[in-house]
Amino acid sequence: MINDTNILFSAFNKVKDLETLYGDSIPWSAIHAGFNYSGESILLANQVQGIFKPKLMSRGPISIKTTMPKGEREHIYNDQRTDDGYYQYSLEAGDPHGERNVLLWQALEDQSPFIYFHAVAPAVYKALWPCFVRAIHPDRGYAEIIIGKSLLDEPFEVKYEIPDEFESKYCVRETKTRLHQASFREAVLNAYKNKCAISSLPVPQLLEAAHIIPDAKVGKVQTVSNGLALSRIHHRAYDAELIGIDPDYKIHVSDRLYIEDGGPLLDKGILDFNGKLLCVPHAKKLQPNRDYLAERFDLYKRYN
Repeated sequence: MINDTNILFSAFNKVKDLETLYGDSIPWSAIHAGFNYSGESILLANQVQGIFKPKLMSRGPISIKTTMPKGEREHIYNDQRTDDGYYQYSLEAGDPHGERNVLLWQALEDQSPFIYFHAVAPAVYKALWPCFVRAIHPDRGYAEIIIGKSLLDEPFEVKYEIPDEFESKYCVRETKTRLHQASFREAVLNAYKNKCAISSLPVPQLLEAAHIIPDAKVGKVQTVSNGLALSRIHHRAYDAELIGIDPDYKIHVSDRLYIEDGGPLLDKGILDFNGKLLCVPHAKKLQPNRDYLAERFDLYKRYN
């Protein structure tokens, strides 16, 4: 028997699979492919509609989403400015109780969960789930969206309950951090054309975005210039002060890595880059901030 609860759990399982494949950066093409349920093809989201319900569901949304148009914030990546206890999701224009907004009112009434696809880059999303509507403010034009614990291990006949204030605040803080990190990674890797700044390794799955100095020192406006696209091994070495990068973009390798029989990975993967220059983006605003590099290089010198 087809019912909304079964469809939602199938959607959650599909999102879980997408997270296994793509982590916090799910491409729109994978989301738009949807999933199969009882011989029917069901979409997870709609390209045009922010609040979406497939035809087979009777009430409430299967998902909501926010987008990031191409060309926006190419060097500023941190746009998270929501309250610790919820995400502020704008109602669609027009009647706050009508059109697709009614799906949010139904989710509030039924306490039913859904997926929130939050853009971390143009056509790239982090999935937040299960989400609930805590309150709707038609006069102010937005709904309060909170996040609960995963329901995948619960039986299908579970009675959904909106998480308590403590749980929702914790979940939102945690996902805000994940969103921030995902947005940062996408922006930095895009600036470096998906190549490691040290080795030029062109495999995005093996690349990470390294912070030069902690975000807290940068301030409220976070920029790509505080990031470096590095392979996982170079990122770990940079964080451990085994690799340093001076303000002139010169790479320094710690004497601690010059050991006998280090093997080809150490020799070719790290030691060979000692004294070479970092590969940086052509656009000046995307290049590593020299003052940040100087501050971080001072730390490297203290350890070495």
